[in-house]
Amino acid sequence: MPTPPSAYPIAAIAYFLTHPQLWGKVLCPFLLTLVFGIVSLVLSFVFLLPPQAHALINARCPDWLAWLVAVIFVLIESAVFDVIFFVVVMPIFQDALFDATLKARGMNRMFDTRVEVNGVLLCCRGISSGVLLVWFLVLAQILIWIVTAPLNLIPILGTIIACYINGWVACWSQHVHYDLEFRGFSVSESRQHAWKHKVSYCSFGVVAVALELVPLFNILFMWTNIVAAALWVADKYERNEKGAAQDLQLHQRWQQQPKLPENTFYPSVRGKPQYKPSGIDDEQHGLLQYTHHQDISMKDTTYTNTSSRAFA
Repeated sequence: MPTPPSAYPIAAIAYFLTHPQLWGKVLCPFLLTLVFGIVSLVLSFVFLLPPQAHALINARCPDWLAWLVAVIFVLIESAVFDVIFFVVVMPIFQDALFDATLKARGMNRMFDTRVEVNGVLLCCRGISSGVLLVWFLVLAQILIWIVTAPLNLIPILGTIIACYINGWVACWSQHVHYDLEFRGFSVSESRQHAWKHKVSYCSFGVVAVALELVPLFNILFMWTNIVAAALWVADKYERNEKGAAQDLQLHQRWQQQPKLPENTFYPSVRGKPQYKPSGIDDEQHGLLQYTHHQDISMKDTTYTNTSSRAFA
């Protein structure tokens, strides 16, 4: 029985804690931001503080007040630089954590069967998903939280409803990297796919958003939710692989069946006879009719011919 989407954010916490090779992907952006913050603070005091202080003095502001205000401005500017740097760097390490989770899960074959995307197009999509889309999703989540804030006045139930509404955006943002760089989707196609599966996305997202509301631990859960998305994708990929393999086996069995006389098919229907083996439904029969005309090799092309279904 498939694991429900809502269980993955919880299971990902234990998975992350028991796989130390994933920890570095989380620590790196914080360490880089810390180093960048120290450097930007020093440079701001050296190059930005004197001009701002002199500008205030020239505006007939008292010297002591001009330097005090200039120091406050420099601290604010340095903090803004740090936030911008972290927002730009974070998606890179989120994608790296997603990929590392797939490899730790034993899904290296997903990197071999991923849809080939043009390098220039991938770069453009990476910029849009890594910077512009992140800002859009952050603003969208803030807006939705503002709109749904009154629901929190209702004890427990209101917070659950608010988390459910915000869950779709949160879940989609964690699948954008997979959709764009593994399946070859555009941002629009990724959004449409997420909306088509909004029930499962909301089910996953409601738990992920609720975890990010926990004080202190929400910084950790923000990253374990990325792990959860990767585990969910890996499980879906394996299920679709098994389904595609079963379809291929049915096709091969049908090809190995002895040919029957033409009058034993459907003698009352004129035209090209079509034999439908017993026990096979219409959807599988259609798949077999399609694959009957393809040159399929079970050993060499199982992953290649089933990758499109496995990525669904």
